[in-house]
Amino acid sequence: MFDPYYRQPMTQPEGSGRRPVEVRGLVKRYGRVNAVDRVDLTVESGDVYGFLGPNGAGKTTTLRMLLGLIHRDDGSIRVFGRDPAADPVTALAGVAGFIEEPRLYPYLSGRANLELLAALDLGGAGRKEIDEILELVELGDRAGDKVGEYSQGMRQRLGLASCLIRRPRLLANGVDPAGIRFLRALLRRLAGEGMTILLSSHLLAEVQEVCNRVAVIDHGRIVHEGALADLETGGSYRLQATDIARAVDALEPLDAVAGLRRELDELTFTLGGDEDTVELTRALADTGVGIRALVREQTTLEDLFFRLTESDADLREAEAAIA
Repeated sequence: MFDPYYRQPMTQPEGSGRRPVEVRGLVKRYGRVNAVDRVDLTVESGDVYGFLGPNGAGKTTTLRMLLGLIHRDDGSIRVFGRDPAADPVTALAGVAGFIEEPRLYPYLSGRANLELLAALDLGGAGRKEIDEILELVELGDRAGDKVGEYSQGMRQRLGLASCLIRRPRLLANGVDPAGIRFLRALLRRLAGEGMTILLSSHLLAEVQEVCNRVAVIDHGRIVHEGALADLETGGSYRLQATDIARAVDALEPLDAVAGLRRELDELTFTLGGDEDTVELTRALADTGVGIRALVREQTTLEDLFFRLTESDADLREAEAAIA
């Protein structure tokens, strides 16, 4: 169940049964450049959803359109079934988040910042409620200090507190949080209580720890979307053999083997399925190659990310240099 300060209203808002985010064919152009190029995203209720991509890939632009901060050139966005461009007040009523650094008053204390926000946005909030949220983001002992004295990580945690005070159903965070390890348990807890979280970060190992689904965007297009659990069933293998050169000759013709690479005295590759290992071992045996070790590796999010994006790194650097 939700804690008292996170619970949803007794009467569920209209559209609460709809998916938190549905994006179809989203396009944003800047001159001749498609910064976002026919993007599709689906975020389900309760997801901790990682939205990943290299710098300049289109993440921030997509989030800005999702939150109604900039207009789209084509496609559709639905937040809990409503279009934030056509009906921003209703569509974004259950949404909170920030894309860049949170806007805070440095000359006010952390508590005073939240009190002011609550007064403007919610008509006010009780001191106990504010104190509980400050404790939740581990700022209780610094609540009375001026925000100008806070570290970057503390300001980001206060920004998160400013989102949570709205009791959102969808939390969108487009900032690489300092101290994301602190957020792991909190994000899981919030998702378990019914909140949906859309997290954009460059900290891939941390995203893999906390998210259940991810999308990767590159050059404005989604190049991967799926459950992180699927990575654990990936078909990546590492082979040590008695004769690496002959092993390469045996495996290259096999349709089941993809991405074959030699790394010193090992071969790495992927197989379509477990049954393909039979074909592989037979091919090696037929050419007189012995297997010293054949190890299946779990694909990490970092492996997937760089496999999808690093091939265009030189082109991206060149484009950045021209810009």
